[in-house]
Parts: sequence; C-alpha cells; structure tokens
Amino acid sequence: MPNVHLISHTPEPLSVIKTAISQCYQKEATDAAVKHILKAGHLSVLEHASASFHVTCSLTVLLQLTRHRHLSFTVESSRGSTLSGVARSYIDRIDHYNQQTMTFYNEMIADGIRPENAAYVLPKAALYRFVVTGNFRAWYEYLPKRLCKRASKEHRKLAQLLHNELCLLCPEIFCHVQANCAMCNERSCDFHA
Repeated sequence: MPNVHLISHTPEPLSVIKTAISQCYQKEATDAAVKHILKAGHLSVLEHASASFHVTCSLTVLLQLTRHRHLSFTVESSRGSTLSGVARSYIDRIDHYNQQTMTFYNEMIADGIRPENAAYVLPKAALYRFVVTGNFRAWYEYLPKRLCKRASKEHRKLAQLLHNELCLLCPEIFCHVQANCAMCNERSCDFHA
C-alpha cells in the first residue's frame, strides 16, 4: 500500500488564503468568507497555499496520479537507482509473478546490466518514491476524483492518506472534501445512489 509523508507546506495556509480573499473585497475575510468561496467554487484563492509530500506507491498509481497535471513531480530515477519492492495486489498469482519479475530485475543488475536497461522488465507494481507538490486548489480538485469508490483500491488509499494529512494541515479547506457521489454522472458506476 502507498506511503505518504508531508515534507513542506505554506506556513499558516488559512491566513494566506484569507489574505487573498480580502483582496477581492478590500475587507478582512472571515471563516464565513472561506466557506462561501468554497461553496461558490471561487477556488483561485486556494492557489496561494501549497503542500509537498514524499510518496511511495506503485508505478500504476504514479501513472494515474500524473494525469493530474497541476501537481508537480520529482520521481525516483529507474536509470540512476535500483528499484526495490512491489505493491501487493492481494491476488496470489499476480503477486507471485511480480515478485519473480523483481527477482529477475535484481539478477540482471547483479550480472552487470545497467539499471536503465533492466528497468524494461519492471512490473507496473514496482514501487517508486517521489515528491509531489500541489497548491491547495490542485489538491482540492484532485481529492474527490480519487476518493471516489471507482478509483483503484491503491489510489483510493493514497488519496485517503493525502486527505488525512491535508485535513490536519488546513481543516477549514479540506475536512469537508469527499467523493462526488451525490453529483456523479458516471452511468457505469456500481456505487451510484
């Protein structure tokens, strides 16, 4: 399963966001003003605060995560480092195959094959470590999509871990964020009310 660690953030993010809101109306922003801008969808003020995380997850989830283009990534190099570990699918046959593939990868490196070439055999379950940074608007828009019950199990777990950290950092912005089940337009959604 994924691992998440908050490594950096805007100091006093709510204060920064309130300062941005106050510029719009030239008066001091209150907690009620923050609630109003979230409800009204005036999210540009959230772009003034950010949070960075150190994350470990499978290549599969990393590929999904990079589709959220407003986040910034610095990813462990498969050329400059030797990767280790695989995410579990909890399907014995798949997990066995992935572990065999990682063993083969490590044997190739031990035999002198360069990591960048050996990386071609890595399964999508291979674990990657990276730093991801997003402003609060990017995180605010990311979370409902990946907290969704239709998201992959591992990605939903990653989103939950990120959500927990963001709620601790700025509960006024993130604690009410949830999957958009009530407004879901996915016809194929098995979870639709």
